[in-house]
Amino acid sequence: MKKTFLFAMGALLGGALLFTSCGKDDKEDDPQPEPEVDIRDAAVGNFNGTMTWYWLVDGEFEADEETFGEPESVNISVSKDGTNSNAIKLDVDGDVFYGSKIEAASNGFGFDIESQTFDGMTIKGYDAGSVGTTKYNGVYLDDTKKLNVGFQVSIKDSIKYFTADIEDEDEKEEMELLLNAMCAAVGAEGAVVIFDMNKR
Repeated sequence: MKKTFLFAMGALLGGALLFTSCGKDDKEDDPQPEPEVDIRDAAVGNFNGTMTWYWLVDGEFEADEETFGEPESVNISVSKDGTNSNAIKLDVDGDVFYGSKIEAASNGFGFDIESQTFDGMTIKGYDAGSVGTTKYNGVYLDDTKKLNVGFQVSIKDSIKYFTADIEDEDEKEEMELLLNAMCAAVGAEGAVVIFDMNKR
């Protein structure tokens, strides 16, 4: 009787081990889902480069070195927008704007700049680069780690930006008149700002 009992217990124990072993092997063989890749991660970080202003004439920008064309050194910190999974936050030396409607490509991604307020100006997107054959207001390229962003601004907001630091009212008024005259002379309907940035 004791032998029969021990034999039965041994058989049960062996079967349990076999069942457990098979279950474990089956579980390991199951394919695991690939973790989702957030294409924004590649662009997160700090960039330095230039911000250049151009006249916007007949929908195209024209450089004018004496006024809007001189490049200004800037730093941009790029992060993911916490409230929108398809947007990035661009902090330009403390002033923030957002890129949205991100579209992935084989060598990076493109995005748009929707109408918003930046540094006291109302801005809207302007095509600054391409990913493949598609133009975007903003582009990040994986291979070169370059970021290009463009937006356009009204004449009024452009002049406001360039005269904001002039404390003397007479001098400010004189500069406003000069800039308005220059805009009229070239037929400008606004200004375009282009950021040409490299990841640090």
